[in-house]
Amino acid sequence: MMSGDTDVQSNFHNSEGEEWEDIPDANLARDVLKAAASPRSSSVASSTPGTPRTAARRRKVGKVVYVAAQTPPIRRSLKSPTSPKQKQKSGPAIDREQLQGALIQGSAETVRYFGGILSHALRLLRWPFGVLLAIWLLGLIMARLSHTIRGFVRPVCYVPGLSGSALCRPDQVEYDAEGELVPHRADYPKLVEIQSSRFEELLDGSVGGSGLSLEIKKAEMASRDLVTLVRHSELTSKDHLVESLLEFVDDAQKTGKGLQKLTSKINGAVDKIMAINDYALHTIESAQNEPKSLLKVIWPFASTPAEHTQDVVIQAFRDSMDVHAAEMRRLVLELSISETNLERLDMHLITLHELCTRENLTLGAAREDLLSELWTLLGGNRRRLRGMESNLELLRDLGEYRKRAAAHVAAAKQTLQAMSEDMEDLRERVAAPDVLGDRIPVEVHMKSLQSGLERLKEDRIKAREREEYLMNKVLGVASP
Repeated sequence: MMSGDTDVQSNFHNSEGEEWEDIPDANLARDVLKAAASPRSSSVASSTPGTPRTAARRRKVGKVVYVAAQTPPIRRSLKSPTSPKQKQKSGPAIDREQLQGALIQGSAETVRYFGGILSHALRLLRWPFGVLLAIWLLGLIMARLSHTIRGFVRPVCYVPGLSGSALCRPDQVEYDAEGELVPHRADYPKLVEIQSSRFEELLDGSVGGSGLSLEIKKAEMASRDLVTLVRHSELTSKDHLVESLLEFVDDAQKTGKGLQKLTSKINGAVDKIMAINDYALHTIESAQNEPKSLLKVIWPFASTPAEHTQDVVIQAFRDSMDVHAAEMRRLVLELSISETNLERLDMHLITLHELCTRENLTLGAAREDLLSELWTLLGGNRRRLRGMESNLELLRDLGEYRKRAAAHVAAAKQTLQAMSEDMEDLRERVAAPDVLGDRIPVEVHMKSLQSGLERLKEDRIKAREREEYLMNKVLGVASP
C-alpha cells in the first residue's frame, strides 16, 4: 500500500518536474517585487522548503495537462454551429407527401366506413326493394302491352259473360267544355283537304261580296235622292211611302256593311287557319328533332320519342280543330246577319210595291224595277233631273244587286254547312276508340300541312287580285 502511494507521488513529482521550468534572472527582480507586494505569494514562497534561493518557476508552454479526479470530461460537439441562413433553409417539420398520404388514408377510411353502413342498410332493404321492383316491372309490362293484349283477346269478348270485363270494355268518348268530341288521333290529310276545298269556295264567293257591297252602297245613295222626290211629290200616301223608303235605305246600308264584314271574316278565318297550321307544322318539327334526354332514356315510365311526337301531333290537331270550329261559328253568325238584312230588303220592296199600287201608279209586275219606275214617274223626265241618269240605272239595278247578294250569302251558307258536316264526320272518326291502331305517320301529317299551307296561300293571293280588279271596275278606275 505504501509502495503504491510512493509510486503515485514519484510519478506526480516527475510530472511536476517535467511541467515546470525556471524563469531567467532578468525577470527575477520584477517577480520578487511582485511577490513582496502580495502577502499571499510571499507566504507561499516562504513556506516552500528545500530551495537554495528563491527562484520563480513557470509551467512549460505546450504541455498543460488538466486532470479532473471526479468530474467527467466534457465532450465537445464535432458539428459546426448552424448559421441563421442554414436555419432558414431547413425544411418544414411535416412533409407534403406525408400529409397527402395521411389525407388519402383518412378519406379511404371514411369511405370504407360509410360504405359499410350503406351495404348493411341495403342488405336489410333487399326484400322490400325486391317486392317493389316486382310490382313496378309488372305494371310497366302491363302498360306497354295493354293495347296488344286487348287486341289479342278481343275475339274472346264475344263470349257471353266476358264482354263486360276490363279488357273487353271500350274506351270512353270524351267531350270538351263546349260539348265537342275530343280527338284521340290526328288526321291532318283529311283536315287539310276539307280546309283547302271549302275555303277556296268561300274565297271565290267573297270576291263578289266586296263588289256587291259597293254597288249596294251606291244604290243606297240613289235611294236617298228618290226619297227627296217622293217627299216633294203630290202622292196621297207620300209620308208613308217616304218612311218605307227610309227604312229601305237603312236596311240597304246594313246589308252593304254586312256583306263587307262577311268578306273580312272569311279572309280573317283563312288567315287564322293558315297561322294555326303553320304553328302545328313547326311544333311537330321541333318535337321530332328534339334531342333525347338522359332522364327519359333511364326512366322507364317516360314516353318514348315516338310516343312523345305522337302526343304533340294529337295536341296540335286538337288546337287546329278548335280554331276551325270557332271560325266556322263566327262565319255562320255573320251569314245569318247578312241573310236577315237581305230578307228585310225584300220585305221593304214588297211594302213599297203595295203602296205604289194604292196610288194607282202604273208599275210593272217585277218588284226589282219598282224604284227605277218610281224615279221615272216622279221626276225622271224633268229638265232639272236630266243630269241624274246614273241614279235611274242604279235604282234599276238595285234589284239585281239584291239577287246577287242573296245568292252570294246562300252559296256561302251552303259551303259552311257542307264544311260543318265534313268537320263533324272527321271529329267523330278521330274521337272514336283506336281499335285497329291505324295511326298516320308523322311525316304524312307534316307533308299534308305543308301542301295545305301552300294551297291556301295561292288561293288567298288569287282572291285578292280578283277583288282588287272588281273594286276598280265598280269605281271606274282603270286597272294597272
